[in-house]
Amino acid sequence: MTHTRMAARPYHDRVVWITGASSGVGEGLAHAFAGAGARVVLSARRGDELERVRSALPGDGHVVVPMDVSRADAVPALVADVRQRCGRIDVLVCNAGVSQRGRFAETTLDVFRRIIEVNLLGVAAHIHAVLPVLREQGGGHVVVTSSVAGKFGIPGRSAYCASKHAVHGLCDALRAEHAHENIRVSTLVIAAVKSNVNANAYTADGGQVGTGGRWSYSGGMEAKVAGRKIVAALARGQEEINVVPNRRAALPLWQQRLWPRLVYRRMAKLARSKWWA
Repeated sequence: MTHTRMAARPYHDRVVWITGASSGVGEGLAHAFAGAGARVVLSARRGDELERVRSALPGDGHVVVPMDVSRADAVPALVADVRQRCGRIDVLVCNAGVSQRGRFAETTLDVFRRIIEVNLLGVAAHIHAVLPVLREQGGGHVVVTSSVAGKFGIPGRSAYCASKHAVHGLCDALRAEHAHENIRVSTLVIAAVKSNVNANAYTADGGQVGTGGRWSYSGGMEAKVAGRKIVAALARGQEEINVVPNRRAALPLWQQRLWPRLVYRRMAKLARSKWWA
């Protein structure tokens, strides 16, 4: 294969496992990785939606593996299944997650626990089960989807923010611990990408926000565009990737680094407006 073709398909013959692949960022990443030459393993709870995504991907040999990331006990068997079917795992993308809408004081601890189980413990369990495979192969890449909510606190999303802040700490530690084993770790800082995250978010009492009302979010970057940007950045070896539609959306990230009090004041103003209600 020529150098030009390899550059155009940097993941040629690599096996990339993506959770939360039935919609949104996960679906966009599946298309981008497949377009870059990868064999994609698609995971989420909805098998029918995964089949829909798989049938639309370029290339051959893509695999559907339904899974619930909150079932940590089932992960080792799924890792063994993927390895048997695909031979190896080169890239693990932990993208599945759930958000919330509701003040901390009104949010039940059961909702808080469920969000932590999916967004943090589910990620940790999946990485823990795949790491031995990557080490045996002599390297690999772990990618975890986070959010701007992992960089600063946002009113109405306390559990989500807590889980995403924790994900950043986990990724930073893993990056340091496994650098000498040729295992790379990247974190995706997502803001305003079209997805079902708002509709699927928990309310304070454990219900789902749904598709109606003010949270029927449809703005932001197209998921396939985001997927292509992310895969290009991953191929360059970038450790932390900001995925934002414009400079305005990126501004709070820069403010948090340089003038954090501005962000605190802005979030306090949002809290007083009860914007999550």
